[in-house]
Amino acid sequence: METDDERSVPLELGAVGLTHLDDDAETGRPTPRWRMWIALGAALVVGAVVGIVANNARNDASEYATVDLVRGTVDVEFGSPLSSDSQRLNVNLINTGPRELEILSIEVDGFTSLQDGDESPVTAAPGEWVRIGATVEPDCDIRPPGTLEVRVRTASGEQTAVVTGQPGDDQLIWAWQGGCQTAGSTGILIGDSRTIAADASGARIVMPVSNGDDEPLTVTAMETTTPGFTMTTDPLPIDVGAGATVQVETLWTVTDCDDAARFAEATVAVNIHNESMDTRVSQPLGNPTLIELVRLAVRVCET
Repeated sequence: METDDERSVPLELGAVGLTHLDDDAETGRPTPRWRMWIALGAALVVGAVVGIVANNARNDASEYATVDLVRGTVDVEFGSPLSSDSQRLNVNLINTGPRELEILSIEVDGFTSLQDGDESPVTAAPGEWVRIGATVEPDCDIRPPGTLEVRVRTASGEQTAVVTGQPGDDQLIWAWQGGCQTAGSTGILIGDSRTIAADASGARIVMPVSNGDDEPLTVTAMETTTPGFTMTTDPLPIDVGAGATVQVETLWTVTDCDDAARFAEATVAVNIHNESMDTRVSQPLGNPTLIELVRLAVRVCET
C-alpha cells in the first residue's frame, strides 16, 4: 500500500509539444522561430547556387565538345603521281557549331586514304567555310555512301565526327565512278551555255551537250546539284549520236536564297545510257552559267 508521500510525487511523462534544441544560453528562452526559417532559407539558397554552377559546368563541357560540320562541294583532281588511280579530293566544310575547332584529317567512306601524314590541321571558326584535302584511291568493290569521317580537336579533346552531304548530292559517288573508270568512258561534255531569256521568274539557258564517244548514247535525265537552285529541261530522253552535239534548253529557278548566296560552283548531273551501261556523271558548268545564276539570285533575293 502506497503512503501519502509516495502519491505526491508527480508522474514524469517527458516533453510534450515542440522541443527547442537551441535555446539562448544567457536568457534560457527558446530560439525565435524566424531565426530557424532564415537558417533554412540560407541553406536552400546555397544548395541552389551550387546546383546551378554544377549544371552550367556540365553544359559548358557539353558545348565545348559539340561538333556540327556540314559538307559542301567536293572538287576532284585526277592523275596524282602517287598512283594511276589516285585522286585528290578537296572537300568544303562549314563549322555550324558554337565553338572554334581544328580539323585534323578526313577519311572518305568508299575510298582508301593515301595520306602521307603531312597534312596540317585546319582551324574552323563558327560559321566559317574551310577546305580540306585528301589523297585517296577508290575501292571499286564498295559504292560510297557519301559520308566522311572527320577527325577534329575541340577544347575537350580529339574525336571523330561522321559528316554527310546534302540530300541528292552525289559528288563523292561521281568521284568514285571516275576513279573506277566507269564514268570517263561516256564522253559526255557540256559546253558554254547561252541565255535566251531571264527575269525574276527564272533564267532560260541553252546548254550544248556533246558526245565525244565512238558510239551513240542517250541522256535520260539532267538535274542540277547547285545549292539553292533547281533546273528543268526539255522532255527527256535525248539521243546524242557519236561526235554529235544537241542543244538542250533548261529553266533555272531559285529555291533557297541563303544557299544561292553561298554557292561557289554550278554543276549538273547527267544520267547516260549506252549499249554497255547506265551511268551518272557530274559536269561542271562554265563562267557564262555562273554569271547568269548570280544575276538570277540577285533579282530574286535582293528585290
